[in-house]
Amino acid sequence: MAVYQKKILLKILKDISTIGIGDIVGSGVAALFWFYLASIVNPVDYGQIHYLLSIGTLTSTFTLIGTQNVFTVYIAKNKTVVKTLLSVSVFSGIFILIICYFVFDLLNVGLLILGIILFTYGISSNLGKKSFKKFSFFTILQKSLTVVFALVGYHYFGIDGVIYGIALSYFVYLKNVIEDLRFNSLNYNELKFHICELKINKNFILTNYFWMLTNGVTNQVDKILIVPILGLAILGNYSLALQLLTVLTATSGIIFKFLLPHAVDGEINKKLKQITILSSFGLAFLGIVVVPILIPIFFEKYTNVIDIIQIMSLSVIPITINLFYYAKFLASENGKVPLYAGIISSSIMTVGMLSLGSLFEAKGIAITHVIAYSTVCPFLYYMNKKLENSH
Repeated sequence: MAVYQKKILLKILKDISTIGIGDIVGSGVAALFWFYLASIVNPVDYGQIHYLLSIGTLTSTFTLIGTQNVFTVYIAKNKTVVKTLLSVSVFSGIFILIICYFVFDLLNVGLLILGIILFTYGISSNLGKKSFKKFSFFTILQKSLTVVFALVGYHYFGIDGVIYGIALSYFVYLKNVIEDLRFNSLNYNELKFHICELKINKNFILTNYFWMLTNGVTNQVDKILIVPILGLAILGNYSLALQLLTVLTATSGIIFKFLLPHAVDGEINKKLKQITILSSFGLAFLGIVVVPILIPIFFEKYTNVIDIIQIMSLSVIPITINLFYYAKFLASENGKVPLYAGIISSSIMTVGMLSLGSLFEAKGIAITHVIAYSTVCPFLYYMNKKLENSH
C-alpha cells in the first residue's frame, strides 16, 4: 500500500512539474516583459496599454460561450458538446472582430478578443486530455511570442503595436482549432444532435459562463473604472502591482490547472492542498516585506506601487484557498456555487472601486481587491460543508 501511494505521489509531482515548467517559465517570461515595458514607458502609457487589454479581455469573456473550465471538464469526459461550444465561440469572436474594426476602428483589440478565444480552447484541450507537455510547450511559446511581437510592435507603432503583438501571440493554437472545427458537419441531423447536447448540458454551461462573466468583471472592472475616477497614471501603478501579484499567485495557478482534470476523477490530494495553502502564507510575506524593497530600484517612476502591493499581497492566501473549492465544484459540474461567489466578488469590487477608490485612491483600490477575494473564501467553505452534509 505504501509503495502504491508513493507511486501516486511521484506521478502527481511529475504532472505538476510538467505544468509548472510551462506556467513558471511562461509567467517568468511574461513578468520580465511587463517589468521591462514598465521601465521604458511612463505610468500613463503603461496604464493605457492595460486599459485596452482590459477591454479586450472582458469582451472575450462575454464572447467565449464555452469557458476554459467547461472545455477542460467536458474534454476530460469526452463529451461531444465541446465541438458545438467551440464553433459558437469562434464565430462569435469573428463577429466581434468585425465590429471592432468597422465600428470602433480597434482592429488590434478585435484580434486580441479572437486570439484569447482560440488560446483558451487550446490550453483547455491539453489540460482536459492531460497532455501536460503540450500545455507547457504552447504556454512558453505564446509568452515568448508576446515578448517578440509586442516589443517589435512598440518600436514601430507605439502603444497600438503592443496590443497587436500580444493579440497575434494568442494565435498559436489556430491550427489545432481549425483541425477540430473540420469535424463539425453542417447537415441537419448533426445540427439537431448538437442542439440537443446543448440543452442537456445547459445548466453547467450557463452557470459556468455567468460565473466567468462575474470573474471577468472582478478581474477587469477595477482597471476600467480607475481611468475615469483616478486617471491613467494610477492605473499604470495598479497594473504593475497586479503583475507582481500574478508572480506571487503563479504556484496556486499551476496547482489549479493540475487539479481540475484530476478532480473529475475524484482525485484531490489532501497533502498537496495543505502544502499549497501553507506556501501561500510565505508568498504573502514576500509581497509585504521583500517586494517593496526591490520596487524603488527598478521602477522609480511608479511611486504608488509599494503601498498597493503590500496591501494586495494579503489576497494571495484567499485566492489560493478559493481555487481548491472551485476545482471541487467544477469537477462535479456544479457551476452555481462558483457563480454566486463570482457575483459576490464582482459586486464588492465594483462598489469598493467607486467608494474606497474615490476616498483613498490607490490604497482604496488595493483594500477593495483584498476584501473581494477574502469575502468569497468563507462563502465557499460554508457551501462546501453544506453540500457535504447533504450527501
